[in-house]
Amino acid sequence: MVIQIKCNHHDNFARSLPASPKTDLRGAVVNSAILNRTLPAGHVEVTMLSDLKTQVSQWLRFERKQYTSSRMREKEKRGTIFTVWFSLWDIWYYSQLNSDEASVAVRQSIDSLFEQLELIADHWPMGAKIILPEAMDPTFLPGWSMKRTGPAGSDHSADDQRNAIRLVKQWNVALDEKASRWDKGQIYIYNTNDWMLDQVREAQLVVGDMIDHNGLGQSGSPWDSVHSACAGSGNEGKNRSPGNGKSGLDPFRCSNPDKYLFWDEMHLGPEAHKMIGQGIAADIAESHGDSWFAHEQPESTSSSADRKDPSVS
Repeated sequence: MVIQIKCNHHDNFARSLPASPKTDLRGAVVNSAILNRTLPAGHVEVTMLSDLKTQVSQWLRFERKQYTSSRMREKEKRGTIFTVWFSLWDIWYYSQLNSDEASVAVRQSIDSLFEQLELIADHWPMGAKIILPEAMDPTFLPGWSMKRTGPAGSDHSADDQRNAIRLVKQWNVALDEKASRWDKGQIYIYNTNDWMLDQVREAQLVVGDMIDHNGLGQSGSPWDSVHSACAGSGNEGKNRSPGNGKSGLDPFRCSNPDKYLFWDEMHLGPEAHKMIGQGIAADIAESHGDSWFAHEQPESTSSSADRKDPSVS
C-alpha cells in the first residue's frame, strides 16, 4: 500500500518476535494487562511484544521529536494515514479461555483499541485517517494445526477452534459498530478475513477443477500452497532451499515465497500483504477519490467509517 499511494515516508512501530524465542509464541496484543488478567491465579505473567498502548506511546514520543526537528511539514501531516492491525494474537490467546471469559476479554480489547485511537486523534488535529483491517480466522493458519489441533497440539477436541471462530465474528462486529460511532476522524475497515478465506477457497476449487457461483476458481489461483508455510519448522520438503541458518529457526525455507499464502506458521506472506495493500488503496481511491491521500485538507472533515468487502473477481 505504501508503494501504491506513493508515500513520502513510512514509519513502523510494530515489532517482530525474536528469531529464537525461548518461550511459546508471544505476539503483540492490544492490551497486555487484559491478557495477564486472564491468567490463572499464581501464574507468572507472560512477556509480550509491545502492545498497542506501548506502540502509541512510542509514536507520541517520536512525533514530539519530529515536530521539534520540523521534519514533517503540516501539509504532509494532512496526507498521513494510520494503519492499526491487531486481533491475531488476541484471539489466539483468548480462544483458550471459556466462552464467557473470552467474550469479556475481546470486548475490553476493542474498547482499549479505540482508547488508543482517541489518543492518536487528539494529537492529530487535522483529522486522523485510520485503516483498520478486520480480524482473520486464526484456525486457517499453519500454526493452528501445529500448536492446537495437530498431533502435537493442545486442542484435540477442537474447543479452542470453535471458540476462535466465534471470537473472530465478535471482534469484527464490535469493530464495525465502534467505528461507525467514532467522531474523531475517518476510519476505513477492510474485510481481511473474507479476503483470506477466498484465497483458500479459490485454491481448493482450482484443485478440484470447479468454479463457484461468484466465479472463484475461474482465473486460477496465485498460490502453490494455502495451507503450509514458506518458512519455519519442518519445512525441509518439496520446493525448499537451505537458508543461511541465521534465523535461529529451521534453516530451510521455500524457494518461491511469493507463491505461498503464508510466510510462516502465524503470518501472511509478502505477496499476500502486497495484494491486501493494493486492494485497500484501490478501494479507498474509488470511494474517496484522492482526498485520503492528498496533502490538502478536504472541505469536509466529518467522521466516517467505511467497510469494504474484498472483491471475489
